[in-house]
Amino acid sequence: MKSKGFTLLEVMVALAIFAVAAVALTKVAMQYTQSTSNVILRTKAQFVAMNEIALMEINQEWLEGTQSKQITSQGETWQIDKSAQSTISPNVQKVDLQISLYDSDKGKVQNGITHLVFFNYPMKAK
Repeated sequence: MKSKGFTLLEVMVALAIFAVAAVALTKVAMQYTQSTSNVILRTKAQFVAMNEIALMEINQEWLEGTQSKQITSQGETWQIDKSAQSTISPNVQKVDLQISLYDSDKGKVQNGITHLVFFNYPMKAK
């Protein structure tokens, strides 16, 4: 007599293959979600850096040495570390900005999110 159904072994093999495929797809989905989250965080950090540069230019801030501060922006608390270096021109300085995520619960700075370099110079009145 010929059976028209699947044996238990065939069903178990099919379920094992499906389980492996499901685990792989779940891992891919988790990596995609993590990647998207990191891109959003880096984009927010870039906005914070650009805002800080704009404030320095508006206020005509001339940085001496290094400076650190925490701000709240974009729904996060950020640590902004600025350091100035002189250039061959006395009226131009190189400013390095390091933007990091600040964990206020632990009171610690997490890894740096973005780094930006710009050249600062005093504005001349027209």
